[in-house]
Amino acid sequence: MRAPSASLVVVGNEVLSAKVVDENGPWLAARLHERGIELRSISTVRDRVDEIVEALQRERPRVGWLITSGGVGPTHDDVTIEAVAAALGRKVRRDQRLAEVYRTIHRRLRGEEMPEAGLRMADVPEGTELAGDPSFPTLVCDGVVMLPGVPKFLRYQFDRFVGNMGGEPFHLACVYLSVVEDRIAAALTAVAAAHPGVEFGSYPRFDDADHLVKLTVESRRLGEVVVAVDALLAALPASAIVRVARPGEAPGPA
Repeated sequence: MRAPSASLVVVGNEVLSAKVVDENGPWLAARLHERGIELRSISTVRDRVDEIVEALQRERPRVGWLITSGGVGPTHDDVTIEAVAAALGRKVRRDQRLAEVYRTIHRRLRGEEMPEAGLRMADVPEGTELAGDPSFPTLVCDGVVMLPGVPKFLRYQFDRFVGNMGGEPFHLACVYLSVVEDRIAAALTAVAAAHPGVEFGSYPRFDDADHLVKLTVESRRLGEVVVAVDALLAALPASAIVRVARPGEAPGPA
């Protein structure tokens, strides 16, 4: 079983030039976290084979899963497949099963046979698995999950594959405070040091919310969160606590 961790490589000149706003990175970050899969990084690179290969080779040894978004279409600037093959040291081959999938989709949507140029999307790295929905499969090769850039299609394919990625849900508690961060920084630092297996976060507010700081306490192990929250509450001034949302409780206003 691969480790429940991932990195994301978003491919596209259009994202870096702000012609298109990246919807896929934030959406995948949220979905991965929901599943208990730690997202280690999000990189955005141009439609250049060498730059995609560099990103893949940098991130792949660090995580259990490497996800790419974009660059799997039929046009000249869709070079993600070529880059993944190069990074993995594999050849690109036409997958006839995948070719038939695209022919079927094209006939259904367009009422005609798919042009040969469109079948370029069926050229994949050797050893690529067609996972998820057989009628619109997710491409997976040696831990690299190659997703389309169109958000609707990316979400469909990801949701039908994510169950294979493992992961154990995180448990989250939130503590809302009426004092600013510098008043609780020392206490928070001490509690965090005493609970190294738990992730602590501190997020100040500068609006009309009912609190000035939101603290988060998170871990895959429920017992560790419970103990860490109790230690945190004991270290903080009782008068500073607005409310507490323990694991499984609705956090209330952000």
